[in-house]
Amino acid sequence: MSGMVTEFLVVADQIFILVLLIAAGYVAVSTKIMDPGATRGLSALLFNITIPALIVSAMQVPFTSERLADTGTMLLATGAFFALSFVVARIASRTMAVAPQKRGVFEFAIVFGSVSFMGFPVARALLGTDSLFYVALFNIVFNILLFSAGIAMLAGEKGFDPRLLANPGIVATIAGFLLFLASVEIPSPFIDAIDLLGGVTTPIAMIIVGAMLATLPAREMIGNWRVWATSAVILIALPVAYCCLLSTIFPDPLINGTMIMMAAMPAAAGTPVFAEQCGADARLASQIVFVSTIGSLVTIPLVATVLL
Repeated sequence: MSGMVTEFLVVADQIFILVLLIAAGYVAVSTKIMDPGATRGLSALLFNITIPALIVSAMQVPFTSERLADTGTMLLATGAFFALSFVVARIASRTMAVAPQKRGVFEFAIVFGSVSFMGFPVARALLGTDSLFYVALFNIVFNILLFSAGIAMLAGEKGFDPRLLANPGIVATIAGFLLFLASVEIPSPFIDAIDLLGGVTTPIAMIIVGAMLATLPAREMIGNWRVWATSAVILIALPVAYCCLLSTIFPDPLINGTMIMMAAMPAAAGTPVFAEQCGADARLASQIVFVSTIGSLVTIPLVATVLL
């Protein structure tokens, strides 16, 4: 028992570093140091520059047949996880008797976690730099499904625009993976600049999360019991389901650790934006993001301690 407590505290210490960064973003908005325009600018910087740089940097690893085999395993594990998450989302929305017009928001929030905003920083903090290669691969499948099945959940089939798949994250992942397959090393000083850009992803991402939370009125965001139940599914049921049903199929410790951490992420921070753009309930989406993000500060170290 004491060993588990010690491990929990070690993991919690890493998460607390991220919490302090989130607090910095919260304070910056609360004290008017940052405004919504600054938050949007940082989000654009994150998605278009720093995350792509981090992805390319993470994929600058030596090509080996073992790593190529691991790539196939990771993509299979990711596909299996999303198949599981779609089933869990459908069962959860039916069990909670969610109204048909709100069902898409609940199911979208369960399936699509904050794997870009929080996934890279948490994986780096808890699993090390080697895990970022697998997080990038996870994001390939995530982005394809997000801009196809995800949009369909919120707006119907007519809401899907294939051009959305040409985003910097996917482009960087494909470019980085091709460089990996060809064993091409980016020369200095270019790789040094890319490493530096990728290195600021963690603080920027956490500051943005804090800034977003500061714009949500806490009393209103608490929501109803379905919001709390959905957050429990996102933060606890999904990683436990993956661990029980799929972890034995994909036994590699680093791949499994990456998958469990991705499964434990809160609802994607952009869920309200997607909901608003698709004519869905953006307020409900904000409630789920708020509750699941706050809850993840406790559940992520718990999941990491118990399941990894």
